Amino acid sequence: MSNMYLIFLSIGHLVVDLGQGILPILTPVLAKSFQLSYFQVGIVALAFTFSSAIIQPIFGVLSDRYSMPWLMPVSLFLSGFGLALTGMVHSYGLLLLAVLISGIGVAGYHPEGSKLAHFLSEESKAGASMAIFSVGGNLGFGLGPMLAVFVLSFAGLKSIQGVMIPGALAALLFMFLLPRYKSILVERAQNHKKTIQLTAKSKVKVGSLTILLLYVTIRSWIQSGLVYFIPFYFPSFRGIAEPEYLVSTFLIAGAVGTILGGPFADRFGGKNGLLVSMIVSLITIYPFLHLNSTWISVLAFIVGAALISTFSTTVVFGQRLLPHNIGLASGMLLGFGVGMGSIGVTLLGVIADHFGLPLTINIISVLPILGIVLAVTLPDIRARESSLEQNPAI
Repeated sequence: MSNMYLIFLSIGHLVVDLGQGILPILTPVLAKSFQLSYFQVGIVALAFTFSSAIIQPIFGVLSDRYSMPWLMPVSLFLSGFGLALTGMVHSYGLLLLAVLISGIGVAGYHPEGSKLAHFLSEESKAGASMAIFSVGGNLGFGLGPMLAVFVLSFAGLKSIQGVMIPGALAALLFMFLLPRYKSILVERAQNHKKTIQLTAKSKVKVGSLTILLLYVTIRSWIQSGLVYFIPFYFPSFRGIAEPEYLVSTFLIAGAVGTILGGPFADRFGGKNGLLVSMIVSLITIYPFLHLNSTWISVLAFIVGAALISTFSTTVVFGQRLLPHNIGLASGMLLGFGVGMGSIGVTLLGVIADHFGLPLTINIISVLPILGIVLAVTLPDIRARESSLEQNPAI
């Protein structure tokens, strides 16, 4: 039955992250409507993801101290409601506020949801369990562009209010599930506290956590850069008039990569998973962005699967580095790290405005080199090592 509750958490993750797939498709429409520059497009992305970066670790700290499962239904509603407001506002400032509201909705769901996913998993299968939770978010990313195209096809921005329907329905579902999730949190949280109290030697590995956050930031720069600039780059420089299918292929492939990445990390170690991800990304991103052939969709799939495969792995890695603060670790890895990546999108937007989009795309192509360097410097922390640290008597 625990697996069923984990699947519901994954479904909620799918719905709350639809917005992160909708916004990149929505931004060209918003850019035309509000006459935005590349820099202003980057600020829109910043308002959405950086709101999660600021708020999510705070929610994580509160989640460690208090039980707040009610945040999940509230957040599910806000994530869609904020994007629905983009079709009603008439100024750039209000547009940023609407996007900010949606980002706050995303921020509220992740720490509590990932903490519950952690408590529902076995230590030796933490990567696989977190992969189930994470794959919902990846599917949300991937299905978001399709939902955006479908909703916008009716009346453009005037029909964007339709994107709030999945969030409203999911919020009702989670209101129904709330009593059960509350009891799971009470029961599992008590067991977790007993486990970590068995050792006074558990130390926060600040250096390793910093490197891990930098790795997530680089991964987010690459992912967000591709997602936000593919709709601009391919029509102008590769002759592909409707590149939305490449965005969806890239993001849906990320869901496949996540399913494979979690078990891979359980078996071979998180460090090896992070390293392989960046090596494959480095090899495939440049040809994906520069070759004109029937292989372009295949390359989009490989890049997405490789790059996003470590989404769940980095969360579990962070939770093992911070065993006393599961919510904070989740908030930092899912929120702060990803949100800091939005700064990269803004910087890339400035480069595109001043030096052209092709240079920006080339910069994205070589960023995996930094990811490889960071992965090499991380410790090799595995489930057995983590449990030994928490219980030396084993």
